[in-house]
Amino acid sequence: MKRVKKNNIIYLLNIRGDAIVEGFLYVFQNYVWVPIISAIIGGLLSIYVVEIWKKLQVSRKKRLDKKIGEFIISGDWNSVFVEGKDIQTELVHIDQTGRVIEATMKMGDRTYNFNGEFKNQILVGAYESKNRKKDERGTIVLRYINENLLCGYCTFVYQNRQVYNSPYVLASVSSHKVDKGTYQFCNGCVGKFDCCCNCESIDMPILLPFEAKSISAITKKSIDSFAEKKTNNLYQMKRVGDDPNRECIFFQNNRCSIYNNRPVDCRMFPFDFKEFDGEYWVVYYNKVCNAIPVDKEEIAACGYNIRPLLEIVMPYMSECSDPIFSERLNKQECIKLFSVNQLRDDG
Repeated sequence: MKRVKKNNIIYLLNIRGDAIVEGFLYVFQNYVWVPIISAIIGGLLSIYVVEIWKKLQVSRKKRLDKKIGEFIISGDWNSVFVEGKDIQTELVHIDQTGRVIEATMKMGDRTYNFNGEFKNQILVGAYESKNRKKDERGTIVLRYINENLLCGYCTFVYQNRQVYNSPYVLASVSSHKVDKGTYQFCNGCVGKFDCCCNCESIDMPILLPFEAKSISAITKKSIDSFAEKKTNNLYQMKRVGDDPNRECIFFQNNRCSIYNNRPVDCRMFPFDFKEFDGEYWVVYYNKVCNAIPVDKEEIAACGYNIRPLLEIVMPYMSECSDPIFSERLNKQECIKLFSVNQLRDDG
């Protein structure tokens, strides 16, 4: 009897074991394995669909661009404009789909979103701060000059809800790095030549009153230690040791030690403003700058880079034209480019 019971128990256990295995396989196949396979297939399909969608979008963008026949301005740009009395620059990344333009504009810790339209070589749009707690916003209208330059105006609201209106320039990062000079041809010159800061043929730069104060605050030096007041409002930078044959007092280790805060007069060189028969003209010195291009059209295009600087200088134009500031440059050959009125109207 005991043997029978034992065999029966073993038999029953075998039956239950087979049932458990079959049950496990059933559950795994229907409730575990199938969902895993489905998830893998779904994931692969979603990646494939996303890639197809991206390719379709690129193809659509190319068809739109070809259809409307517009220039492509997608890419990275540097902006230059005036905010109050300061020259400001931004890094602007543009995405273009047909005529639709979306851009991100960054300046220090400030970021803006831009939306607009590029049609008939004119870019029109509006931007606003990405920080919803701030009410900074404005509009931009730019004209296509060439593949590396757009120029026009921006109107914006900034501190204390004050409305600013400024010339606005976009320069392609690939061709012109604005942190290495006002003009495209400056990029290959910085640190190589002494002409701007260390040349006996060139006068020291003019300082506007707020520039003198700003440099004083940055360097923690009194204004009279680095500049001499020459007219009611304007100063002129000193040379090292007040020696007429030495370099600018801020020219150190073959470069400007206050480059990011240099005066407008420095930013303009080798261009200048001069008065002829009661009218102010933009001129350039073709003998004292080693980097200035030979091509006249390339030189003329530099006028667009000058426009933001002109806005700052205009209230002091008469004083800036005083011969006391250009005793050396008055002996140099200069070539008239265009009148100041023409430069402002052609924006």
